[in-house]
Amino acid sequence: MYWFISPTYKQAKIQYLRMKKALRPLQARGMWHKNDSDLRVTFKNGSAIQFQSGEVYDNLRGETLNGVIIDEVRDQNPNLWPLVIRPMLTTTKGWAAFISTPRGFDHFYDFSLKAEADPKNWAFLSAPSTCNPAFTQEEYEQARQEMSEAMFAQEILAQFRDLTQGRAYPAFDKSKHVRLAPPWSVSDQFNPHAPIELYMDFNVHFLSWTYGQFREGAGHFFRGEIRLNSHTRDGALEFVSRFKQWGIKANPAVILVGDATGNASKTSASGETDYTIIKEVLRANHINYRDMTPASNPLVKDRVTTVNSRLLAADGHSEIFFHPDCKFAIKDFERVLWMENSERAILDQKSDASLTHSSDGIGYGICVRNPIKAVGSAGVLRQVRRA
Repeated sequence: MYWFISPTYKQAKIQYLRMKKALRPLQARGMWHKNDSDLRVTFKNGSAIQFQSGEVYDNLRGETLNGVIIDEVRDQNPNLWPLVIRPMLTTTKGWAAFISTPRGFDHFYDFSLKAEADPKNWAFLSAPSTCNPAFTQEEYEQARQEMSEAMFAQEILAQFRDLTQGRAYPAFDKSKHVRLAPPWSVSDQFNPHAPIELYMDFNVHFLSWTYGQFREGAGHFFRGEIRLNSHTRDGALEFVSRFKQWGIKANPAVILVGDATGNASKTSASGETDYTIIKEVLRANHINYRDMTPASNPLVKDRVTTVNSRLLAADGHSEIFFHPDCKFAIKDFERVLWMENSERAILDQKSDASLTHSSDGIGYGICVRNPIKAVGSAGVLRQVRRA
């Protein structure tokens, strides 16, 4: 049994009628027969294709499938695949294909990431509308005139864009900013003669750490992690364990930059702050450090603007790059959004509680390296106008 699952029953019926029309030349030879009530075509060899709707996905349970096509994944419930369809393919070791026009960084985009991470079991193909021979140059030009750049990129070029809300970091481009080696090297992840810069964000439920190095103004972050409900001391000990493997010879060996509220927040019964705990662990392991955390955090809008200017300056050059292992940071820069209908510049932390932490921590460090200056004053690297 094979299924073709559309988002709605009406769409499923349209696909069923298209299938019958395509198979009509074989009908006279008795190669297949139809069941219009079940939207099913059964072939002479016993195989069958049934057209289903994913509207009430729980009602689809119980069948054993050899293969399935899920159409317009962006309009399907995210639970359709993992909770219902995947178990139905287990006994037959069946296949699944997912078809959709992109719509932001949703569960269909997550499927594309699966293909990147596991090419042995997954494959991802992207085909813009221009690959369709029926799509004319006239239609192409008309679409360019009628659609915004972002909408054209999504609907015609099949690119992942977020059109529902504004991205906080539109300057980030995964194809440009994610690279295995830093810009000053062709192979090494880090330089043993430069300090490790540890950028942090503290939260009641999440503890974010991103490790990076800078040289000649350019930065490369090569590792990041988020710990759920973790104590600061545990994270510091884990960092020290990794640090000892890197053979850093710089002095200071570590530069601390992060959330200024970490100097006030307490994560232990003894009342120690996050920073006193980190420094204590570094000293206990004879690691020289310099704390460059500011006395107060910059305004959110100023911080985000500064980070965007380092991701992509007005002249087109970039100064910040990420190793693929920085999965949390990359996810942040792709997905963090501004809160809709807000009178102030607020990042959306409600849609996904795991977002903003990595990019916030990195932003604190970037602002230390690129101080926000009022227009008219002498900027160290760049002047940023405050809103």
